[in-house]
Parts: sequence; C-alpha cells; structure tokens
Amino acid sequence: MDNYEKMSLDQMKQGIAKAGNCFYQYRPCQRNATTIYDIENIRHGVVFARTPLQMNDPFDSKIGFSVEIIYDECIDLALALIDDSIEQYIKTLIKELLKQRLIGETFNFINVLNKLKQYIIKKLSIAHILSINAKSYLLKNSTNLYNQCPSEIKNHLNKEEFIFLSLLVKDYKDVEIDDKTIIDAFNLEKMLDELENVIVKARDEIYLPFINDFLSKTTVTCFSASGWDNQLMWSHYANSYSGICVEYDFSKMDDFIGFVYPVKYSSKRPTIRLQDLGVKSFEYDENGELQLGEIDVNTSNVFSYLLSKNDCWRYEKEWRIINVEGEPYTPKFIETPFIKSITLGFNVDDVCKKLIWDVCQGKNIDCYQLEMNPLDYELTRNLLTSDSFVFEKKEEENYFNTISEHAVSASQKIIESSNLILKSIEKKDFKPQIMIDALTALLDFLSDVYYFKMSFNRYCNNIDATADDINSNEELCTSIKQLIDAINKFNITTKGIEESLLSLRITNMITNNQYYKAKQLIDNINELQEKHKDLLWFGQDVIEEQ
Repeated sequence: MDNYEKMSLDQMKQGIAKAGNCFYQYRPCQRNATTIYDIENIRHGVVFARTPLQMNDPFDSKIGFSVEIIYDECIDLALALIDDSIEQYIKTLIKELLKQRLIGETFNFINVLNKLKQYIIKKLSIAHILSINAKSYLLKNSTNLYNQCPSEIKNHLNKEEFIFLSLLVKDYKDVEIDDKTIIDAFNLEKMLDELENVIVKARDEIYLPFINDFLSKTTVTCFSASGWDNQLMWSHYANSYSGICVEYDFSKMDDFIGFVYPVKYSSKRPTIRLQDLGVKSFEYDENGELQLGEIDVNTSNVFSYLLSKNDCWRYEKEWRIINVEGEPYTPKFIETPFIKSITLGFNVDDVCKKLIWDVCQGKNIDCYQLEMNPLDYELTRNLLTSDSFVFEKKEEENYFNTISEHAVSASQKIIESSNLILKSIEKKDFKPQIMIDALTALLDFLSDVYYFKMSFNRYCNNIDATADDINSNEELCTSIKQLIDAINKFNITTKGIEESLLSLRITNMITNNQYYKAKQLIDNINELQEKHKDLLWFGQDVIEEQ
C-alpha cells in the first residue's frame, strides 16, 4: 500500500500537476438550503467536508469489513500461542470450531465433517486400505482425493484443511460426528473458551471501536479531474444540467489543507485487516490470561481504503481531500480560496443564476454559461458579462410573491407540527415523524426567507432605493419585521427540540435513524440561522427601529 501520510505538500502538488492542476465539483442548484450553502461556501472560499459515516453512497468511503477475514486473523494470532507439540491438524480443527462458533455456523461445519467422513471411509473401502495404513494412503493421495471430493466439501475446506480433517475423521467410521464429540475427544472446551474470549475482545475493544472512531474523526471532500464538460457528471451530480460546476485551481495551493489524493478504482472491494490496525500478536499477562499485544496503528494503510471505489465510477476521475483527527461526527469547512471559474448548466434556475453571478462579480471569478454545440454532442461554454444580466422589475416582484407564498405555507406547517408534537407528548403517544416534519418545514422556511432577503436587497439596489424609501413604506417594514420575529420564534422551537433530542433517544421514543436525521436537520437549521445573521436586510437599521 502507498505510504500516504509521508507525502509532503510538494509531492502532492506534483501529483496534482500531472492531473492538470484543476479539479471540479458538480453541484445541484435549486431554491433550497443546499444551494444557499453552496453559494455561501463559494463566497467564503471554502468547501464542505463530511465524515465518511455521513456519505449518501452506501459504499462510499465505507471501509470494507469481512467478519470471516477478521476472525481468521484473530484465530491465527491466538493459535500462535498454543503449544507447538499440538499436531497441526488439531490446530486446524480448533480454528474451524472457533470460526464456526463465532459466526454461528457450527451446524454447517459439523455437517461438512460428516460428509467428509463418509467420503473418506468410502475411498478407503474401495481401495481396500486397512486402518493401520489409512494415514499413509491419505497423505500420498491427498491431491486426487481433494480434487474428486464433492463440491459441498471443497467449497468449505481448502486443500490443507481437507488433508488434516481427513486424518481426523477416518477414525470415526461408526460414530456420528458432532461438535461435542470432537471437543470432548481432544479436551478442547477450556482452550476454545479462552481463545474465543480473546478474539471477541479484539473485535469489540480494537477493531470496531477503532474503525468507528477513525471514520468519525475523518472528513472527506470529493472533486473530479474530468473537466467542466463531463456530461455524466452534469447528469448525475448537477441536477441534470440545472446545477453548476465549480473549477478549483489547485496550483495555487500554498498551504496544507489536507491529504490530496486520487481515488483508485477496482472491481474488487478491499477489506481491512487486523495488521492495518496494528494488531500483531496476542500474549499472556502475569496472571496467565490471554490479552492483546502492543498495538501500532498504521493510519496510512487505512487511508488506502478511503480512496477505493468501484470501477463503474472511473469516469469521475475523482480526487479527495482527507483530513484526520477532527471532532467526532463533525463536518468541517476547508479553505479553498482558489476558485477559477463557475459554469452554469443550461437549465439553471434564473434566480440562482443571478445570485451566483453576484458572487462571481464580488470574488473576481469567471462565470460561464454552458451551451450545447448545434453540430455535435460536445459541450461549449461562453463567458458571461454584466450585459448578460438585465434587471426586470416585474420579474423580481413576481418572485417576491412566489417565495412569500411558499414561506407562509412552510410557517403554517411548522405551527401545525409544533402543536401536534405538544399534543402527542401530553397523550404520551409521541410521533417522531411529526418532529422530523416540523424541522424540515423550518429549514424550508429559513431557505425561503434567505432567498427573499437576497432578492429584496438586489431589487432595492437596482431601483436605487434609499433607507428613507424603506422607512416610508410602513407595510413593507412591518412584513420584514414579522419575518425577523418568526425566525427568532422558530429558533426557540429548534432549541427546544435539540435539548430534548438525547432524552428522546435514551428513552427509546425515537430510533437511532430518527435521532441522526433530526440532529442533521437541526445542524442545518443552526447553520442557516448564522447565515441569516450575516446577511443584513437593505435598510436594516431602519427596520430594527420600527
């Protein structure tokens, strides 16, 4: 595996240069909170990074985990402590009994042993081999015997296991084999219990906690090196050409912002092993009990699993920024002030288009409009200028009305859901979905008001309005103040739900999924509340005096 952590900034920049220096993010663009976040991130020169545990793709950045592989490795480490005088086939038997006991398939293993016994006894009988010569015959003819054995045996046992277990079952001609028969015959119960305990300890105290802890503190941000004209990316990630493509010039990256690496594509999903987690041995403590040896986690190896993806995504030419050792389950914003251009899809929403153009103007970012080539299937793009945007007073006023109606509808849903929550609590029949609905409606309301505020400010600037104009319009000032009061009121509602969330989970009134769904909505709402504080209304001072 590549030693990712030892790569310097210069070495990473060399790899980035070979990929063309420019990376791209394709984003949907709608009149919702997600687009607000995107616009604000562009404005502040950051990209959003989330933990792999929060990825939408069930395979994305999820470290491959095989129960059987982990148990195999644990068993091998535990068996290394067993007295060398114990014959290898007994160790093989112990390994199988442990493995099947741990994954709950003891019956299947015993069934295979009885099938193997029938097969071996039959072969010995056909060859007229006496018991005294059976071992020599089995070892000498092991390859042919294994190749000819029934598939149900071969699918379960490799050749080495087949040989060792054949030597065992040959002596059970008239006995039906079960796990107790084998365990009692070799006095294995105590050894199996001891080994099982240390293996379960390795799983519960090292493997699973490390994976969850590592992933919860790791954040990942994804880019594409495929250019601004990747038609599949426009379809899959940019809302079918209704979104945007942000171009980042990583040649301007002067400071360390994380580990920047290309994704490796494969048809086979890599599966993490104990050696990647630094588990090298088991040992006995001073009381003679088995315990885990010294642990030396190789984080670099774990990185390689975060950079693995199915071959079907190869067209993305994906690169990732990985940061480790953050706060558990906490997304972060990574400083990427080197935005070179933004390309607008040809179906982009008109209001979003204007908002993005305003951002590009303020940040000196080239803004392009995607075009369809009339003669072939290639995409082209044209650089936009201020002449490309014409303010239309009537159109902006119509937008006011539309967004206001939507905001009123969302606020009514919040009130209705909040009342239903109180009633369900009084009746001790709490309905978690009502809480989710209330939070969703609140997020919609905040998004609507944010867009209204931006459009209102643009409208006032284009008609050369003054603070006195706003002050003289009592109805307008009252409406805006009502929106401000509603935001503050709903903020109290959010805090109330947030404070009771953990208690609801502890008392099993909501499931884990509902808890994390609500928590994610609350995090988005709180973030959007902060963005509202940063975006002042035109004539803010006058409004606050009303």
